[in-house]
Amino acid sequence: MLRIFLTAVFAFYQFSSFCQTSSDSLKPVKDEYNLGFEKIIPNPKSFVGWNTGTTKSGYKVEVDSTQKYTGKYSLLIENIAQDVESNYAMSSLIIPAKFDGKEVEIRFYLKLEHVTGHADFPFRIDNEDNDKLQFTNLLAKRIYGTQDWKQYSLKLPLQKEATTINLFPLLYGPGKMWIDDVQVLIDGVDISQAKIKTDYNLNPPKPINYGANIIASGRVKVKDAELYYETYGKGEPLLLLHGNSQSISVFKKQIKAFSKKYKVIAVDTRGQGKSADFSTGSLSYDLYAEDMKILLDSLHINKTNILGWSDGGNTGLIMAAKYPKYVDKLAITGACTNPNDAVSTSTLEEVRKAIESLKTKLDAQSKYQVKLFTMLLTEPHLTALDLKKIKAPVLVMAGEKDMILEKHTRFIAANIPKSQLFIFKGASHYVPVEKVSEFNTEVLNFLNQ
Repeated sequence: MLRIFLTAVFAFYQFSSFCQTSSDSLKPVKDEYNLGFEKIIPNPKSFVGWNTGTTKSGYKVEVDSTQKYTGKYSLLIENIAQDVESNYAMSSLIIPAKFDGKEVEIRFYLKLEHVTGHADFPFRIDNEDNDKLQFTNLLAKRIYGTQDWKQYSLKLPLQKEATTINLFPLLYGPGKMWIDDVQVLIDGVDISQAKIKTDYNLNPPKPINYGANIIASGRVKVKDAELYYETYGKGEPLLLLHGNSQSISVFKKQIKAFSKKYKVIAVDTRGQGKSADFSTGSLSYDLYAEDMKILLDSLHINKTNILGWSDGGNTGLIMAAKYPKYVDKLAITGACTNPNDAVSTSTLEEVRKAIESLKTKLDAQSKYQVKLFTMLLTEPHLTALDLKKIKAPVLVMAGEKDMILEKHTRFIAANIPKSQLFIFKGASHYVPVEKVSEFNTEVLNFLNQ
């Protein structure tokens, strides 16, 4: 319910996966990753391991022999247009997190010349799904201007789930930035001497692209629409229903965990993700619930567990009240029965402003987004009596800082005969991605009862 906008911060953090070239990479090799930029291959502008990433027009990224802290070369990032104030350029290096330790430290030297924006060296650690586990950078130091070689250091904890260590020096705006003698240490030991994990997999499986996994996909025609879904695992069925303007991919952490025991059916609601909507009328959660009933019938599923987030939770409540024979257990988070009772007036006003802004656009996506956001203001229309009709056990969840008012979440739980209530401390409306482990544990404990 009421997903307005997810802030896109640091869009340039998406990188290609690091590729191991041979089993020799498991052996300690001095400067294995060209951290001093001394390894040059035929083209003098090429450098081993590092790449130019999202280099913008007006910049160049190359090895340079005119400036260096030690050795013969350094890495240069330069704005050659000198009038591109807002753009940036970067290089990146992705190192497999194959090391046995608790902390990663990077040390490096920077030299600047006439930098009017700022220099930075973002450093992050990702898991096997390329999701950020830890992140830090130099922004707090606000490095700019002209300065001679100076060493900097950044540290991050190394979690057991880590699969890659990502380094990406970058330059914002005009100027020149040189980088040299990068060092990566694991618990204070250089990676060339650091201990390798005994269970490190040289060729780990590629991440599953949830929401775009053709192998697991299917399509079902419903009234004036076509639904896209993906199926994972075996066991009792578990239907996953996402929120407004979302898609299957938001549940990737849940699919991975739940498919170990359940047959997970993750579906894109009509008009969202890869599902199509050919209708011309308004949207409603009753329509969504009818779509899910048809989907279940087409898959010959007579009864299912349901996990619904936000809009998906609203749909789940309607299914449990309207089609009780189809619902075994229902878990919902951030759901509501009536928007006027569920959220603050300021939140409703934000939605109205977003709708008015979208109405000025003529593209099909914006027009459909108006329909999705309008539903947030007008739907659903569940009463306490409707909730009392629900016979299935229901786990009612929300974040402590959810946009759904806590009193409303408690109202839902209080009126469902077989309900359990759980409020996640410190979490917002996005608790499934903010507190993955805790959220998954609560849902699985409920389903396994």
